[in-house]
Amino acid sequence: MHKDLDRDPSIAVVSVKRAPVAAAVAAVAAAMALAATAPACAQGITQSAHGGASAVTQSAHPRAADTAQPSAAPASAHGAPPTAPSAPASAGDPYATPVTKGPMNPYAPRPTLAPVGKTIVQDQAAYERLMNNSGITVQWLWHADRGHLTATDVNDVVSLEGTQSNYEGTLKIKGDVVAISADRFRFRGTILIVDAPDKGRNCERTGDFDFRISGKRKYWRLQQMEFCDNLTDYVDVYF
Repeated sequence: MHKDLDRDPSIAVVSVKRAPVAAAVAAVAAAMALAATAPACAQGITQSAHGGASAVTQSAHPRAADTAQPSAAPASAHGAPPTAPSAPASAGDPYATPVTKGPMNPYAPRPTLAPVGKTIVQDQAAYERLMNNSGITVQWLWHADRGHLTATDVNDVVSLEGTQSNYEGTLKIKGDVVAISADRFRFRGTILIVDAPDKGRNCERTGDFDFRISGKRKYWRLQQMEFCDNLTDYVDVYF
């Protein structure tokens, strides 16, 4: 019985001493396992962080690759290629340019008119009528004969020059024809009315003016009738 008592304490001591050692071994193993997995986790975290930074950079410059390539046309403010300015709807219309408005200052320098490079003939029959016209008049010269109007075509430019005159006054016209169509023509030059209907009157038109046929009448009438002195001048070219 004494031997049993001696055995139990020793066994108990040995059992007590081995328990801490086993716990320590388990703790060391756990620590080693944690240490082994830590670099991989850290590497994964680092890669994730780099991946996130790369994604932000690409989002900030979504067209970086495109900008390195030459583009077909420079981009506008809205990112679309600019378009060439469209031609105005009136391009090619010789009557689109506004005519000259009056009155003119008799003391101001006369405007310099652009030369007519070529008369635009849009109707051959009208061209023939103008070239073979039968004269020019203004209604103020009641007792004057119809004035003579000369039409010439030199280097494809039609020019007009004529006069109507008597004791009541004088009408003069000189210039070039910009264009002629079936019912009208555009004149560029000077139309001068002197001493009609009143002595001392001097009404000058210099610039671009339209003459038009109305209905079945046999003449073109100046359309810019009211130009100076609040009077209406009927200047007619007959055919």
